[in-house]
Amino acid sequence: MVPLAPRYDPRILATIRALDDRREPVAEINRRVGLAALKLGLIKPSYVHVRRFVLDERERQDAEHRRREAVREVVTDITGAVLAGRVPTVYEVLDRLDDAGR
Repeated sequence: MVPLAPRYDPRILATIRALDDRREPVAEINRRVGLAALKLGLIKPSYVHVRRFVLDERERQDAEHRRREAVREVVTDITGAVLAGRVPTVYEVLDRLDDAGR
């Protein structure tokens, strides 16, 4: 197999996650990751790869946050319906959760 892109040590990816701070520019995160990589005895990842990983990870975290909020809303609505004396059907609950996941 011909390598098309460098494969980074999992410690580098964990370091990027740990050092990511949304208040800082990606360039600063990249500098910190580079220093951490040197301390670990690893090759410093390129800025382009760090940037792509940071942006992808942030998008993944944002999507997860949106899903959790939507599910929390559905559960709150269902709980309110039950407390009001109306028990929703399983199908209603599943439909709402499916809509929340989108």
